[in-house]
Amino acid sequence: MSEEKRLHPITTVLNALKTLKEAFIPILILVFLNRGEAESILDYLPFFIMGAMIILFLFLGVIKWWRFKYWIEEGELRIEQGLFVKKKRYIPFERIQSLNYTEGILHRPLKLVKIKVETAGSSSNLDSEAELTAITKQEADELNRIISAAKKKLKEEQSELVEGEEFVEQEPKEHILYKMSPKDLLVMATTSGGAGVVIGGILIFLSQFGEIIPFEAVFAELIDFVEAGFLLAGIVAVLVFFVAWVIAVGLTFLRYAHFTVKLVDKDIVITRGLLEKKQTTVPLKRIQGITFDQNVMREPFGYTSVTIESAGGSVLEKDSNAIRLLPMIREKETYAILNQILPDYHWKTEFTGVPKRALKRYIFWKMLFSLVIIGPVSYFFFPLGLASLVLIPLAVILGWWQYKTAGWSASRDQLTLKFRGISKQIVYMKKKRVQSLEWTQTIFQRKGDVATIHSTIKSYTSGSHSSIAHIAKEDADLMMDWYSPEAEVKKVHEPGLVPDTNTP
Repeated sequence: MSEEKRLHPITTVLNALKTLKEAFIPILILVFLNRGEAESILDYLPFFIMGAMIILFLFLGVIKWWRFKYWIEEGELRIEQGLFVKKKRYIPFERIQSLNYTEGILHRPLKLVKIKVETAGSSSNLDSEAELTAITKQEADELNRIISAAKKKLKEEQSELVEGEEFVEQEPKEHILYKMSPKDLLVMATTSGGAGVVIGGILIFLSQFGEIIPFEAVFAELIDFVEAGFLLAGIVAVLVFFVAWVIAVGLTFLRYAHFTVKLVDKDIVITRGLLEKKQTTVPLKRIQGITFDQNVMREPFGYTSVTIESAGGSVLEKDSNAIRLLPMIREKETYAILNQILPDYHWKTEFTGVPKRALKRYIFWKMLFSLVIIGPVSYFFFPLGLASLVLIPLAVILGWWQYKTAGWSASRDQLTLKFRGISKQIVYMKKKRVQSLEWTQTIFQRKGDVATIHSTIKSYTSGSHSSIAHIAKEDADLMMDWYSPEAEVKKVHEPGLVPDTNTP
């Protein structure tokens, strides 16, 4: 691949579609602002301008495609691009962490893929280190093979091989860890709250056309319909939710169909998608932490989702740092899979909870927040607003629930935090991956001798944060001692710290 190559010509179409997508809202606004009767040709001027801009964007897209070249030379991926100013970018193989594949609707019939190049320092950038919008799958695989082989050879040379021993390229070992079944996809769509999101999205979309849709007449008809028969209205409501659920299931299948997790050498390779197929590669050494997430609908049935916090990626790219490793799986089934990926983590651990004196604090702050909502709602929407009083018992239940969930555990080299907003989360962090650990204490907490612990691991530009409120102050001190570089090994066996049973 030493000769210069261009992207597939379909790139010009993809660039045009991307431009049109970004301009969709302005075009839509322009259409509705000019929906009155035209009195002269000048009334059509905005449309002429928009049409000229679209043609210009298409032309610039062709030029941009023609100016884009890439090739491999001297252990580097080299890219030359630029519309008016020529730019050259040289990316050494040793800096390349992964090549992530995406196959869109226009890619798949032509057997093309889009490649995003992630490097060791790309977490500080606002975009991928480099992107090849459309190349053949064969070229992508060849590029991946060359880079992987070169990196392995470099490692062998750095480890001072015996003189005369030749480097032999080997096929990477591949092991399938998990495949998502249609049953799990169905459970995932049903328990994700996707139906509510669909209905909410439709309502938000309709709210943008308040001047066109006669909402008052619609609501009047709706009230008459409800008064005519509550049973019929209930049936219609059920049908609406059923349709929304079907849409949510369809969207889930489109996104997560054929979800597969493989272990390829020292990389995790995740593939998913029906219409748009995506392949994400995560080097094991970039994993900063693991999060278990259980929402209120999944928790009673023992289902959870597992997310990887990975260093690097792009801030502007969805799922580039927080990567869904296991979207829907029974919690008891996760440990066998995770032990194959990260055998040095301790998944089953005993947690130290928050003290009993913290219960009233959890409940008080939830009730205070609910009263802030209840007051104005009850006043401005009296008497129907009084229905908001139901938030008080809900706040008490949520506060008690958060109190019962909160807990922490620390071993020789791992910190585990368990907490709840509404969903329960368990975050597993290795000590060497923790960027910072601190505790804070308000005036009110000082009276109860409790504090809030905050931990940060590297993810995105600002890090991924976890915290537990109202833990015992002595427990906060124990965790700070555990994290301190000067901490003695004997600290591991102090009360509140769970010994590392996996270490002899």
